[in-house]
Amino acid sequence: MSILDRIYEAAFVPELWPEVLGQLATRAGAHSGAILIVDPRLPPLFSATPNVVDTLADFSRGPVWYENAPALRLRRMKYPGFLERADFFTEDERNGSNPYDDNMVRIGADWQVGSVVDMPHGEFILFTFERQRGLPDFDKSDLALLDGFRPHLARASLMAWRLQLERANAGVAALEAIGIPAAIISARGVAIASNSTFEALTDVLRPAAFGRLAARDRFADQLLQAALPGQQGEPVPEVRSIPMQLVDSDRAIVAHVIPLRRSASDIFDQGAAMVAVTGYSADGNVPTEPLLRGLFDLSVAEARIAAGLAAGLTLAEVAQQRGIGMATARTHLAQVLRKTGTRQQGQLIALLKGVSGALP
Repeated sequence: MSILDRIYEAAFVPELWPEVLGQLATRAGAHSGAILIVDPRLPPLFSATPNVVDTLADFSRGPVWYENAPALRLRRMKYPGFLERADFFTEDERNGSNPYDDNMVRIGADWQVGSVVDMPHGEFILFTFERQRGLPDFDKSDLALLDGFRPHLARASLMAWRLQLERANAGVAALEAIGIPAAIISARGVAIASNSTFEALTDVLRPAAFGRLAARDRFADQLLQAALPGQQGEPVPEVRSIPMQLVDSDRAIVAHVIPLRRSASDIFDQGAAMVAVTGYSADGNVPTEPLLRGLFDLSVAEARIAAGLAAGLTLAEVAQQRGIGMATARTHLAQVLRKTGTRQQGQLIALLKGVSGALP
């Protein structure tokens, strides 16, 4: 759990990203790693292992930070994991005179893998790892190792982006200032601090027995309780981003349970976790495919199945619409159920649409 602790700690303590990236690089047989936040409204934001930070700083001052063709191509691929450089670079970009190849030459690397994490409003975060010249390319086991950490990197980078990689010394009040309802949860699962915007969400989140936080929808609450601290001996929950429907509204919120590790715990008054809320608008109360991919680390095919079911289609209708067989559709559905923490199709639809009450 040490590296996972550091990943979530880096979400709030940006100075730790070089260490986190270095640990991941070592595990994957790489010699460098970087995180780039690409938001047209913000200046270039990045962190990297010390051996490439100067190269990245020079790249950030160049003309292609916001129009990074390989990164944009990787983003359009919508692949929920890491891919090799050859999969999203053209031949000219890999071997021609351009900023991308110049960077590889400058850091002495032949091989690179990357993954894009989409943000809610069109921004994105890029993770890259590089391997030195003369060594073999990354293999399937290296990619699988990095893919295992990707959901944790996605959650941590979401918070790093919202905080703009700045330390939140003022606790939950700082989050309120940038528009994030938030509460700090103790190791016993008790809410010990919250800001006023979080406290206004009483139609979906409410106090429960012994000071614990609860969701009013029972299916969402099952996922919330599993993700909150205080479940001693329980396995680490896979689902930490939970959609909840707002009462008398076509809008929903998403409650993200983010562990507070080490220094991050000190910043937030010894809290064990933060519940941070983001909101989205839903057309007909159906979450979008990019949102589903970001929340639950679904593949493109899995997100299409989930969105279709949430829109009221049967699995057979979704399969026909997507031009796939029923066996393939059932395989995708099984993965969606696993990643969302639900056990049957009715529970999945209720979770995605915020519907409470009895399910078939």
